[in-house]
Amino acid sequence: MSERLYPFGYGTRLVTIDVLEASLKPHHHPEVLRRVMNFIRHQGGKFGIGSSFRATGAQPDRPGFAPEGKSFHQRQRFPSGSWVTAIDWVVVNPGYVHRAPRWEEVPAQGQALSLQYGYHMNVGTPGSKGAESWHGQPIELDDWESWVAAGRPDIQANYPIVLWEPRPQPPQPPVPPTQPTTRGITVQFTSRHLKQGATGNDVKFFQRQLNDIAGQGLLLDGSYGAKTTSAVRNWQGFFKKTSSGELLTVNGELDALTQQSIVEVSLLSA
Repeated sequence: MSERLYPFGYGTRLVTIDVLEASLKPHHHPEVLRRVMNFIRHQGGKFGIGSSFRATGAQPDRPGFAPEGKSFHQRQRFPSGSWVTAIDWVVVNPGYVHRAPRWEEVPAQGQALSLQYGYHMNVGTPGSKGAESWHGQPIELDDWESWVAAGRPDIQANYPIVLWEPRPQPPQPPVPPTQPTTRGITVQFTSRHLKQGATGNDVKFFQRQLNDIAGQGLLLDGSYGAKTTSAVRNWQGFFKKTSSGELLTVNGELDALTQQSIVEVSLLSA
């Protein structure tokens, strides 16, 4: 029997549960991660992660998005540490790109279902303009301002979840023929040292990775400018080390270790 797969990102990618959890674990509040992983498993492969973590400086500056620094997609200071607590969800759509969930499929804020999961979709109300049935947070959180006004309280540990895994499993889409049979991948690569002023396809490659993984919103022009430098610095400051423990220098330059770190995380989420 094939391992169950879950939607990841906004394309057609399907991944195993350990890949989903590994993508969230470095950033997410442990209690939020516990509730999220239960929700994912309880939904039996229907729900997955569209996006979650946004680095400092990566919050989109346009209507419908919280201002920079005031989004739960970015790290916020809780009594237990600095954590991300928000997720934008997707639903598997066999044969097509993953779709956004509908309100009737999710635990909306204030519903009994949200209390049973300890998790809710809290942006707007069903049917209202600008409502987001895909944006989820733990039930302790609504908007950033009310959370700060309350003194930045922490998320309740070991919330008594009612709807616990597992549940009867719905039909799964077929396993893509290219799905890897092993999770261990060793990659060797060479690239020049890249920094501000560099141009080329290798610059464009890393711009794309920074956009796809960290939501940096870079123009894919192959030109290493100030925004690319800032995005690389954000990466170095957040990830800090390679998988083998080598420290990254926070200087905004794509040296060998920083490139290694980006490729490693890219493979983990692939």
